[in-house]
Amino acid sequence: MADNRNTDEPASRAAPPAVPLAVLRQAERHPGRPAVEHEGGSWTYTELVRHADAVRTRLVAHGLRRGGRVALLLDRSPELVAAALGVLLAGGTYVGLDVREPPARLATMLADAGTPPVVTDEAGAARLPPGHPVIPVEPRPGSGTPTSVEPLLRQPCYVTYTSGSTGAPKGVEVTHGGAANLVQWYGERFSVGETDRMPQIARPSFDGWSLEVWPCLAHGATLCIPPDRVFRSAEGLARWLSDEHITVCFLTTALGTAVLAEPWHASRSRLRAFLVGGEQLRTDPPAHLPFAVYNVYGPTETAMLATCHDFASGGAASGPPPIGVPLTGVTGHVLDERLRPVPVGGTGELYLGGRGVAQGYLDRPGLTAARFVADPFAGGPARLYRSGDVVRLLRGGALEFVGRADSQVKLRGFRIEPGEVESAARALPPVADAVAVVHEPAAGGGILVLHVIPADPAAPPEPDALRKELAAVLPDYLTPAAVRVLSAFPTNAHGKTDRTALAALSPQAGPAAGTGPLTGLEGLIAELWCEVLPITAADREDSFFDLGGDSLAAMRVAAKARKRGLRLGAEDLFEHEVLSELAAALEETEAQA
Repeated sequence: MADNRNTDEPASRAAPPAVPLAVLRQAERHPGRPAVEHEGGSWTYTELVRHADAVRTRLVAHGLRRGGRVALLLDRSPELVAAALGVLLAGGTYVGLDVREPPARLATMLADAGTPPVVTDEAGAARLPPGHPVIPVEPRPGSGTPTSVEPLLRQPCYVTYTSGSTGAPKGVEVTHGGAANLVQWYGERFSVGETDRMPQIARPSFDGWSLEVWPCLAHGATLCIPPDRVFRSAEGLARWLSDEHITVCFLTTALGTAVLAEPWHASRSRLRAFLVGGEQLRTDPPAHLPFAVYNVYGPTETAMLATCHDFASGGAASGPPPIGVPLTGVTGHVLDERLRPVPVGGTGELYLGGRGVAQGYLDRPGLTAARFVADPFAGGPARLYRSGDVVRLLRGGALEFVGRADSQVKLRGFRIEPGEVESAARALPPVADAVAVVHEPAAGGGILVLHVIPADPAAPPEPDALRKELAAVLPDYLTPAAVRVLSAFPTNAHGKTDRTALAALSPQAGPAAGTGPLTGLEGLIAELWCEVLPITAADREDSFFDLGGDSLAAMRVAAKARKRGLRLGAEDLFEHEVLSELAAALEETEAQA
């Protein structure tokens, strides 16, 4: 059977320059051009590389050697960008961490990474284990001529931690070659240049951060960091993208879908390319948008992106939109359980190869050997990454995502191994067993729900108390939106826990006792909450966020409210999260209108 891969062979073009060298070249060509903008201020390319060189100097003085790891614990900012570039200029490998992570989880990841020094500020240092080596961020840039250690393309560029099925996060070592290939493809595919403006939205612990930063700066564009307030509503983010004249944008699927649903006017927007990815896109984007939309796909283990679908090229005959064809420099094979290529129309596991394949999992040789296998199609020493994703090979070579070969899920662009959530829950004394599944509310957008069996059936734990205990050890994207206490798990015909049946359960029955009947407006708000949140009822004194709400859920509530003629914005839920207070505020707004 013929090989079903669809790609440009990696060997068909010269290897692109490593990220730090590409950024230095832009600084030499356009020293005064704005590189990073944030909160009304900006750094030119000269200022950026001088700040980065100051970090490089301190790291070298600290003893950093080629390939050595340095953790970054800073919020989205120009200083974070300079710190990452400084690590690369010194020949090191950066490890992106999130200031929102619980300190216990930060300690776990730092220990796993070999206790690297952490570039951080005073607030970040307070979240680190006592005595952990810290390199403080300094506001002063360097004054010399920035230099760079030329990295080897097989050397790790950065480490991203993802959810682990065994209960502990695992680090993925992405190589300079993989990062450089992505940067080159991105620039060529979307014609990124000096006049472009691109947003930096992802958290630094997410590999989307590297996707946003390096294709922008390596091609001389301007990186624009929005203030946190714009994320309170899809309308606010869409307005910011237009007001800031953003031209090329990447958003996670859930956030991107909400933003695409906003009214777009060609006269207000300079956008020409809008990318969504990170989880399955279930429907085509709205028609008649004044810019092109692309559905992108890729695991962390293949330098973030592996395939891309242009909606202008058409979609699948039925079902969700395709995830597209492999990028230049990437190979894709759809194989059956005996590693044989499947025919057109067939389904199989997606194996990815080429320049984007990561070095492996940090200090996990067994797991690396299981997931990174020899490439039988390369005709030489090369590896394939077993994605675990089941896809369908479409006519013309495009791929359609079908599902997972295991229980892994994606929510809001984050990879979630239910086993990690379950392991954390089982470590709590009140819990005998736990199963985490994704519940799909009527409004769309998956919600992580944890089902537990109590250790003492006579004294079952309070769901809210369990959720708060888990929030102290898990990041917010792994913390369940709801906890349901059961006496037993449903089983299938083989006697195994039926996860599908659990996902179909209503995750929360609502409050046991109310504080009085709801008014008409309170009832309408409660109805909207029940359509979006994992609940079947809401009380007057319930908090939107305590019931499992988040910023994306707030956007969905606001969108549904507008369709019913209610002047409710996502920002209103942040200002008045209690149902009765929100209703009172809206009544006052309506009275003044």
